[in-house]
Order: sequence, then structure tokens, then C-alpha cells
Amino acid sequence: MKNVRLIREDESAVSPVIATILMVAITVVLAAVLYVMVSGLLTGPGATRPVVTFGATTSVTNGFQFSVAAASQNVAPANYKVNLQVNSTTGTAVALALSMTLTVPAPVSATYTIAWLDPGGERTLNGGDTFQVTRAGGVQTQTTYTFYLLWSDGTTIQQHVYNLA
Repeated sequence: MKNVRLIREDESAVSPVIATILMVAITVVLAAVLYVMVSGLLTGPGATRPVVTFGATTSVTNGFQFSVAAASQNVAPANYKVNLQVNSTTGTAVALALSMTLTVPAPVSATYTIAWLDPGGERTLNGGDTFQVTRAGGVQTQTTYTFYLLWSDGTTIQQHVYNLA
């Protein structure tokens, strides 16, 4: 017969209260780790602001136009707003649409039409699209025009300045 040695003479385990506290703590820590890992995956498209770059400006009848050189992601137009500043006077931002009317208040007191030309028809702002700013009677000389592309919360994504000498 072999001799069996006991490591512990006391066969009781951790108390039920301590065991419950440990199980709750482990569960909370695992839930927090899982949340941090998954939280980046839960944000859908359009949740982050895209990076948009504009191309060169060209003159058109009664205004000017410029192209969208690139956009980092294709986002629905509902996520964008546009605004126009004439010299130091800024209009009120409007939601991006194929055709928008924007009024710049006094001392400028003028109404501008901003057209978003989407030649691919994707209905998302991307490279190759064009913005055209016109005014009945033409844009004014000796004037600085600043076009603002805004995110839906009003923060500026990109701006384009056109100085008409």
C-alpha cells in the first residue's frame, strides 16, 4: 500500500461570497474588453468624415467651377452641407443637392446657385464631380469667394478659395 500525502489538510475552498465577487469582476472585465474590441466595428459608413480634395478653378458663364479631385470614401449627400463666403460675408449652409440656392446677406445681398454635377450618377461625392457657383448677372470682380464643403454637423471638410481680379 502506498502512502498518500495530502498537500492541505483543510479541504475547504474559497468562500461562496469571495467566489461570487470574483465571478462578477471577471465578467465585467471581459465585457469591457469585448466592448473595446467590437466598438470600432459597429460604426457604419458615413460615421467618419471623409477627406476631400478640390482641383483647379475655371471660369464659366456668370460664375466659376472646380472639380473634386478625390474623396477618401463614398458617402451619401445627406452627410454634407455647402456654404459660400463672399469677401467676409458668409451665407447660411444648405444641404448638398444637385442644385442649391444660397443667399449671402448684406452687405453683399446676393443669391447664388450652386450646382453639384455628378457625371457618374453614383449619387455620392467622389473624384470627377464638379461644383459650379453662378449668380444672375455674373460674379463680381475684385471679390474673394470661399466655397465650404461641410460635414452634417457643420464642421469644415474642405474649402476652396477663388479670387476674381
